[in-house]
Amino acid sequence: MPKIRRAASVPGRAVEKDVDDELAFHIESRTRDLVRQGRTPDDARRVAESEFGDLVAARRELAAVDRHRRRREGLARLADIVAQDVRHAMRSLGRAPAFTLTAIVTLVAALGSTIAIFAVIDAVLVRPLPFPHPDRLVGTWHDFPPISLYHSLQSTGTFWTYRTQAHTIDGIGVYEEGAVNLGDEHSPERVASADASASLFTVLAVPAQLGRFFTDAEDREGAPSVVVIGDALWRTHFGADAGIIGRALDVNGVRRQIVGVMPPSFRFPSAATQIWLPIQLDPVNPPATAFAYNGVARLKPGVTIADAQRDFAAVLPRVVDVSPKFVPGITTRQIMDQTKPQPVLTSLGDDITGGIAGSLWLMGAGAALLFLVACVNVATLTLVRFDARERELAVRAALGAGRARVASYQFAESLVVAVGAGALGLAVAWVAVRILVSRGPADIPRLAEIGIDWRVVAFAGAMTSLAALMFSAVPTLRIIAGGVALREGARGGTASRAQQRVRSTLVVAQIALGIVVLTASGLLLRSFQAIHAVRPGFDSDNVATFWVSLPRPRYPRPADAARFFATLTERISVLPGVRSASVTSFVPLENRFVNQNPLYPEDAPEWNTKLPPLQLFNTIGGDFLETLHIQLVRGRRFYPKDRQPHHEAIVSLATARFFWHDSTGAAALGKRFRALPSDPWTTVVGVVGDTRDTALAAPPSPTVYFPEFVRGDSASPFIKRTMAVAIRTAGDPAPMLATAQRVLHDIDPTLPAFDARPMAAVVRASTARLAFTTLILGAAALITVILGAVGLYGVLAYLVTLRRRELGIRIALGASPRRVAAAMTRHGLVLAIVGTVVGLSLLDVVARSIRGFLYGVAPWDPISIVGSTLMLLTIAAVASWVPARRAASVDPAEALRAE
Repeated sequence: MPKIRRAASVPGRAVEKDVDDELAFHIESRTRDLVRQGRTPDDARRVAESEFGDLVAARRELAAVDRHRRRREGLARLADIVAQDVRHAMRSLGRAPAFTLTAIVTLVAALGSTIAIFAVIDAVLVRPLPFPHPDRLVGTWHDFPPISLYHSLQSTGTFWTYRTQAHTIDGIGVYEEGAVNLGDEHSPERVASADASASLFTVLAVPAQLGRFFTDAEDREGAPSVVVIGDALWRTHFGADAGIIGRALDVNGVRRQIVGVMPPSFRFPSAATQIWLPIQLDPVNPPATAFAYNGVARLKPGVTIADAQRDFAAVLPRVVDVSPKFVPGITTRQIMDQTKPQPVLTSLGDDITGGIAGSLWLMGAGAALLFLVACVNVATLTLVRFDARERELAVRAALGAGRARVASYQFAESLVVAVGAGALGLAVAWVAVRILVSRGPADIPRLAEIGIDWRVVAFAGAMTSLAALMFSAVPTLRIIAGGVALREGARGGTASRAQQRVRSTLVVAQIALGIVVLTASGLLLRSFQAIHAVRPGFDSDNVATFWVSLPRPRYPRPADAARFFATLTERISVLPGVRSASVTSFVPLENRFVNQNPLYPEDAPEWNTKLPPLQLFNTIGGDFLETLHIQLVRGRRFYPKDRQPHHEAIVSLATARFFWHDSTGAAALGKRFRALPSDPWTTVVGVVGDTRDTALAAPPSPTVYFPEFVRGDSASPFIKRTMAVAIRTAGDPAPMLATAQRVLHDIDPTLPAFDARPMAAVVRASTARLAFTTLILGAAALITVILGAVGLYGVLAYLVTLRRRELGIRIALGASPRRVAAAMTRHGLVLAIVGTVVGLSLLDVVARSIRGFLYGVAPWDPISIVGSTLMLLTIAAVASWVPARRAASVDPAEALRAE
């Protein structure tokens, strides 16, 4: 027993087993004694263990302490090994600066772009929307197959029908994006806004930061004027005053009471929105805006989108009872019979990001290919370096280092390179994301949410680890599988066939991926060129525009608005350097304030029983067509305002061709039509050329132009209070914008001018997304081609070094240097050709995936394919020729003497 007690306090594996065995022996002996004394075996066992319990507990505690000590010592030994390997790796890499710098630069380019694009994709497409249970939020739309109109909006009637009749949703809200004037004559400004139903905030379920939302009672015609503001507006205009609730704010000339402040995370419908106003839709007397409202619904728990869509389809026919009048002059029954609307529900996340998702995933694929090529390139360089150092590693193995130890040393080098590149790549990604957020295309949704957060850092760590594993895999597996030997890779030796096959395979993979990325970017570049070659139907040179919105309280009558715009354009048109100035309710390619309506021709009674195709209605000043140089094909333009009669219009060739079947426009002159069946007749007095109104890649919309000014103290029924002023100048129009805005301030200092820019900028913005995608893929293609050339050059250059003795013998035996150089060049070109063939076979899949991004170019465009192939083969030839020259210059005597 004393021996046990002394040993129980002594740590160390040497005595553990003896002590444990002796404890067990004494417990068993005591158990037998107790059994002989008449106790049961189980009871005897419990008593014996209790008598030795303190010793057993001490041994268990000691064993736990000892295990912890051994674990700590093991971790310390592992840390020492890792630190030693890292130190050796850093010294070794320092002795090979060319390899180290090339590998790190290659990986930084790949990791930086991959991390940056992941940050964008994660924020825009992957991360859930900032609303409670975002998976239950859906966008609500309609398809109208008879008139080929799809993904259309909500009307007043459909909104109220779904809100009161649908059983699969917890609520539905509607909104309409816009902007409002704020401030007074000293600081007028334009702020993005949204007219929203009170139910929208309930559906989104985001509580106000201060105050509340407006109520259903305030969302009615004639209710008190209220407003909800955003966090940014609260801070910049009110100094984050916590007592803001109840104060008044001048919105479009109306004093409104602030009832709530939204939190900074609430960016709906867009990040720019800072004002929310009650939309005030009346199902009995709907406004003349038809299907004009975006809808968002929240599904009940457990309800799928398909369930809700069937529910919406079942209750939609009841809209004729909920809202009998569609717009003035047209009943809801007529619209239902003629258009046969079909409800369509989609995930709200898809609605918000659907337009950009394809472009971002394409960029992500390009970044993934670039990352793969970079890893293959560094793997090639690492393999070449491993072959060169195999003698050194064999010596280490001969001195007692096991395979695992040698593999650990080899992997440490790869890890040091990857971690250094990963840190620099993360810094590059941070800069790239900052530039994107500040200068990227404005139509990228959730742009303000893009940043470098823990998810991006975790992704960077994962990609760094993956890169280290990928380009160290072949050397490490070779060490583990077969070890290293002095015979292979020794001085004067040549690489084995297996080594040559691996290096050649890596080069072929680089070339194949390079041809895929290069051809894809070439297709997008050709599409970009094709779009820019499109004639938009107007001349954007020397033209600038800015917008003005007139508040109804200050300009209550349409004639007041007409006189204001007439005065504004008259004063601007006489400025030095201005050739003409006019106004328009729609600027081509800006794709906002789109006003589409049916057109009922007088001489086509078949349209009395069905809805005619929608036309783009545009209200313009008399000189607008001349200001934008839109061609007059037939008839005349509008008269000056003092001579322009009522009820005249000019139509585009597309409208003339459809309704009057005449491509010259002559048959349309003198024809009459109505915008609504209850409207008076309007006479066509001119036909103009088609313009690309929504996008350069989209066909022109049929358009009807109405005059803003009419004779007498009145205005056109199509007068708009928000109009753009278009100015044509003799030179650069940008300086004229500031002068024109001063004229506006002189006329009415309370009105802010907004969105002032040259028309050339409007045209560029219309292709910004394609330009951005092309730029990203083009950069990826350029880097990929460079990496492929570097990889091919590195393999051939090292092959020359390995075959130096062989080449010297060949030259000594009579082979001409030219033949030696040709053989080496041919070897490189064969690899490039094989890689090109493999890449072209992969291109078929890639070309089909980017078909939707192309315009005027077929996926198998021969110019793009042939051009990319020739470019890559030329670069491969140069990369092969440089090492080949070295091979031809080998001195036979020097090569043999070196042995």
